[in-house]
Amino acid sequence: MPNRSFSNKPVLLIVEDQVSDLKLLSAAVQDLAEVFFAKAGREALDIARQCRPDVVLLDIEMPGLSGFEVCRMLKADPELLHAAVIFVSAHTKTSNELLALECGGVDFIKKPLNVPVTRARIKAHIALRNEAKRLANHDALTGLPNRILLQDRTEQALKKARRSNGRVAMLLLDLDNFKVINDSMGHSIGDLVLQEVASRLSHSLPLQGTVSRQGGDEFIFLLPDVLGFDAIGDFAGRVLATISTPFFIQGNRYNIFASIGISIFPEDSGDIESLYRCADAAMYQAKVLGRNRYYFFSDSIETSMRARHLLDHGMRSALEDGVFNVYYQAKVDAKNNKVVGLEALVRWCNNDGVFISPSEFIPLAEETGLIVSIGRYVLLQACKDAKMLHDLGYEIPVSVNISVVQFRDEHFLGMVESALKETRLEGRFLEMEITEGVLARDIDNAREKLMNLKFLGVGVSIDDFGTGYSSLAYLKRFPIDVLKIDKSFVRDMLVDKCDSAIIDAIIKLAEALELKLVAEGVETKEQSDALLKKGCQVMQGYLYCHPIPITQMCSFLASRVEFDAVSIENLP
Repeated sequence: MPNRSFSNKPVLLIVEDQVSDLKLLSAAVQDLAEVFFAKAGREALDIARQCRPDVVLLDIEMPGLSGFEVCRMLKADPELLHAAVIFVSAHTKTSNELLALECGGVDFIKKPLNVPVTRARIKAHIALRNEAKRLANHDALTGLPNRILLQDRTEQALKKARRSNGRVAMLLLDLDNFKVINDSMGHSIGDLVLQEVASRLSHSLPLQGTVSRQGGDEFIFLLPDVLGFDAIGDFAGRVLATISTPFFIQGNRYNIFASIGISIFPEDSGDIESLYRCADAAMYQAKVLGRNRYYFFSDSIETSMRARHLLDHGMRSALEDGVFNVYYQAKVDAKNNKVVGLEALVRWCNNDGVFISPSEFIPLAEETGLIVSIGRYVLLQACKDAKMLHDLGYEIPVSVNISVVQFRDEHFLGMVESALKETRLEGRFLEMEITEGVLARDIDNAREKLMNLKFLGVGVSIDDFGTGYSSLAYLKRFPIDVLKIDKSFVRDMLVDKCDSAIIDAIIKLAEALELKLVAEGVETKEQSDALLKKGCQVMQGYLYCHPIPITQMCSFLASRVEFDAVSIENLP
């Protein structure tokens, strides 16, 4: 019996015990479909379970089961119920036609047969069935097989591989940073890009393979009967090269790249779900390693993914239980010996009393969207603490880091306004620290949001300045108050002439644009002296203060009748 899952030709089953009618029907439809025959009801059911017909031509009066009984049994079988059943009978009473429809039939053709009309009606039902299958099994945007059809083809490929001791490869492809195109250019452009990607992937496909769109910007290749790992790697490399060729959509050029994760049956897994899970884990590892590459699954990836899942679960529990903490690091005017600001930093201590590094959980929180909830918590707590310090007589602003995900959230401005209103904090005592990358996406929307922040009185600071977006045009287009010199430049400024020169340039730029400056990562007196000499007064780093809880920060501020460099050791 042929493998129906990999054939695009429709299948038609003729159930007829009269030889003359069988010949007429066969002649009428032989070029329309792959045709199978049965002369009795039980035989028809057995054959149907093997060939999975799209259309069944069914006589009413037959040996054993009647056509009505066969139709009911077809419609009761989950794998056969979608077949279009057309009754072909000499029993032309209206009651028979009605009963045929009640049993699940879609048409009733009367004998003796008018062959041209019969052929036309059968052809129409085959076309309807094909369209129904296409809608059910193919992605509406790209026309590629969808998850349902891919699952069916994977099952068939695995069955064949088990019988022949063969291999099946699954390659999960995810476009790198595709969301930027959707967010900056609109979903209509994003859809055109996805359609072009689908076209390129289809043309890359081996004869026996399948490429499917699973949703969003995720595509899956299924390669049955693979001969070796090298061939799979070569294929993945060709696919990456195909995707990286520039796209030209409506006159604009888009450079798009992808990451591919690869899993192999039987080496990596023995069923569809685990095969997909392994490919997904490998794809994630490809992104971690720098994107625009492929990666084969391994046990170490599986271990990493489990740890990632536990980390995500732990973050959600920590947020629900309120165990995230907000620590503060002082910004010090080294020339005038006074604290001029604080930066709020989220800290997470797990159930074992161990601090989880922000570099571990913040990227995952951004990827999952949990950063929006975490950011809301940090912002509200920072505003509460800033108001408390203000009431104690410390009129210093508190800055809060805002990720790209938070900034693009539609409720971002409302969240800021609500936090200020709830805590009764004046906007001038709050500062938003954003990275350059935030401003590189959807410039008009970013400018509008920053203008609204300024309307609330909130300051805007560019964090990690000099490490992100290459254009400086935004400095004159956006309402920015502060540039923060990245710690990577400060760290080696005394031994690296390039870093020292970059700091000189940033300071001169800030002076020309009348922007305030903060140098991050200041850890030695020599660095502080050099920065003062260059013209940067405000500094932040371990030389002055480690990140500490608000209670310790209150003590720290109270002790500073006159500024001395203070290093608080052994704090998170």
